[in-house]
Amino acid sequence: MIRRSWFFILSAFILVLLLISGCGNEDDVSSNETPDGSTRSEESSKNNDNSDETERPGLPPMTTEEITLSFGSWLNYDLNLHLAEQFMEQYPNITVEIVQATGDLGWNDFLMNLASNGELPDVFWYNGNLDVAIKNMWLGDFTEYFESDPETDHLLDTLVDVGYFDGDRKLAAASAHFPFTIFLDENLFHEQNVEMPSADWTYNEMLDLIETMTVPESGIFGVNMGTNLVTMAPIVNEDAYGEFGWDGEKFDMTGQWADSVNKRAEFIRHGNHAPFGGTDEAQAAFGDRDIWAPLTGRVAIHFDAFWTIEQFKHESVTDLGIRWVPYPVPRGDNAETLNKPAYIDLASLSPITEHPREAYELMKFMGWGREGWKHRLEAFRSLTYENGDRVFNHPEGVPLLKDEDLWEELRALLPEGHYYDEYLERIKYPISLGGRVLPGFDWFLDEVYFGGEYGNVEEAIIEGEVNAFDIASELTELLNQYHQASLDDIF
Repeated sequence: MIRRSWFFILSAFILVLLLISGCGNEDDVSSNETPDGSTRSEESSKNNDNSDETERPGLPPMTTEEITLSFGSWLNYDLNLHLAEQFMEQYPNITVEIVQATGDLGWNDFLMNLASNGELPDVFWYNGNLDVAIKNMWLGDFTEYFESDPETDHLLDTLVDVGYFDGDRKLAAASAHFPFTIFLDENLFHEQNVEMPSADWTYNEMLDLIETMTVPESGIFGVNMGTNLVTMAPIVNEDAYGEFGWDGEKFDMTGQWADSVNKRAEFIRHGNHAPFGGTDEAQAAFGDRDIWAPLTGRVAIHFDAFWTIEQFKHESVTDLGIRWVPYPVPRGDNAETLNKPAYIDLASLSPITEHPREAYELMKFMGWGREGWKHRLEAFRSLTYENGDRVFNHPEGVPLLKDEDLWEELRALLPEGHYYDEYLERIKYPISLGGRVLPGFDWFLDEVYFGGEYGNVEEAIIEGEVNAFDIASELTELLNQYHQASLDDIF
């Protein structure tokens, strides 16, 4: 993106502020509000029904003039370069420049430096705290393009509304999808004569298996948690659209959050949970205080994410006699949806890009779009370095679209076995983590959840200093206050 004068930047930001100030107040949100705060069709959010498609007029034509667009993300540079080359082949009049983070800066700090110099990429991914991106006015409005695009109907149902803020303004779109994954050590289950569960297992069935597979006399632990029960429980048991009981309008920590954080503490205190690395307990249990518990062969169930499949299928793990197989996060016992937690990365356009129509097409191609995903899958299969080594031994994420041919191509890149078929069929209703899509969430975590009156809330509960149910109402009130304060501050 060409460096612009500060006068132009200031003028553009003022225009965005005026547009923002003219939008409706969040107090007027109705009961059919979507996961991240917009008032949209309740059916599109709640029914998990693929049959409804909106009639969309189609996108305006792209320019035929010679232009340059910049793109930045923190993912594999060779993949970004490969996709950019494919995009430029499709649109020969467009030059794409890849922007890479430099030095030791985190991605958001790197973006901050670019933005302060008037060099925010035309298209970029943001990581983590949503408030940083919105407060610094990094997110451009591409509502018109998104809602005119027929390909929008191909997005996974729970991702369509992700990135709508301040009513009906689309400021971000899902760009990558890494599902939460529950791994079971099949060998250990067989050794203990415990039947492997169905892929349609339920939340309480998982909790029961954690207790069943805890065998103190054999030094076997029922679970090790990389991802968190506290994140999963409200989403699968309350059909929530975010962490801590977010239902589209408000948070509620008095139900599944409180129950699950107490349950996690109980598992840790009672020895169901494997010892944490770097502790005397790990040294006593495994003879190695720094070993990762899933590599000991003494853990039955491990909470993690999609990318860990690559590590667990490697012979360095299987040679240890460990056979980790993937399961979806279990469904809530009385759930009405198939919602599951996932790491969802987000992309947006610079609000001062000179070519918003073309930038939208690049954002889609590098993120969720079908054409980009076809080339991405090809890269997973065959992209190599100059020395001939493969760039990818494992797919970097799963499709964000419902197109079955993409999922079939992805399946061919994963290990053999029915577990992978069943797993992929049950991860198509992803729910993003809160800090990426819910204003005020990370602010609350920093100031209250991990650093407030109770110190680290989860540690205080584990130590028995407080009971989650005794503080859940107070935390709920504070979290909703932080959310509203963030909305007021941003919009």
